[in-house]
Amino acid sequence: MVDDTPDNLRLLAKMLELQGYTIRKSLNGRMALQAAERHPPDLILLDINMPEMNGYEVCQQLKASKITEKIPIIFISALDQINDKVQAFELGGQDYITKPFQELEVLMRVRNQLLIKQQYQQLLEQNQSLEDEIQERLKAEAEIRQLSLTDELTGLYNRRGFFWLANHQFKIARRTEIFCCLLFVDLDGLKQINDSLGHEIGDRAIFDTAQVLKQSFRESDIVARIGGDEFVIFVSVCYPGNTDEFRSRLQENIDRFNQEHNYSYQLSISIGATQCALNENISLEQLLEEADKLMYEHKRTKRLGDESKGNDNSK
Repeated sequence: MVDDTPDNLRLLAKMLELQGYTIRKSLNGRMALQAAERHPPDLILLDINMPEMNGYEVCQQLKASKITEKIPIIFISALDQINDKVQAFELGGQDYITKPFQELEVLMRVRNQLLIKQQYQQLLEQNQSLEDEIQERLKAEAEIRQLSLTDELTGLYNRRGFFWLANHQFKIARRTEIFCCLLFVDLDGLKQINDSLGHEIGDRAIFDTAQVLKQSFRESDIVARIGGDEFVIFVSVCYPGNTDEFRSRLQENIDRFNQEHNYSYQLSISIGATQCALNENISLEQLLEEADKLMYEHKRTKRLGDESKGNDNSK
């Protein structure tokens, strides 16, 4: 309560304290502003005619502060002209009581303002709770979506994730007439690793291969595991005829991995690489099928080479 007349403060305080309210009293506007900043009250009863700083000025400063702007203000004044009341409401007052006041009227108006504030606070809390629930749901949906698009073992995109992202990039490449490349990679000898060393070691070989592939390409390229030992890489921007560069880079990185890691197995991959020519009306699925065929040709060539070396050694 803010009033420069001590008798008014005592009368109002006694009246409200009997109803269970806790009252703090200020004899001038500056004291009221300092007290409200330190310990914001639930409601302010504010006189208008006060020396040094009148109630209108106090209200303006209260509404200008982030700490006190939401505190409801009831003006209590002997001023009874309509212009006085209009000014009080324009400055942010919530209610206006004229002096001499009636006890029941004061109690009802105080109760109403506190009820409105309580309801407003509950609404804010409900809105915040709803916002928190929405954010949690969006986060959960994003996690579910991420899980549904990624491979659990390697962290790469899975088949679904690959087609979801690569189709989008493929359409952009066609629309902007930019060359793109697709590589089909198969981990050689996974069955032999599983049979001789166990599936746990086989899983590690798959994971190691995935890491080499991921480190061999840019973040903008899409690297995915689409089957047990099968990987694909979609390179969204490349130069015409440079698929050999990708193959050689991959093979060099695989060779370096084998040199740096003295494991019970050696990584070996077969690679098929194809490029989308701008004048070809080809789908991503057709591009993948072509790369798959090229990969099997590479695998067959390597197998024939190994058999030929074996025959030479047996002579």
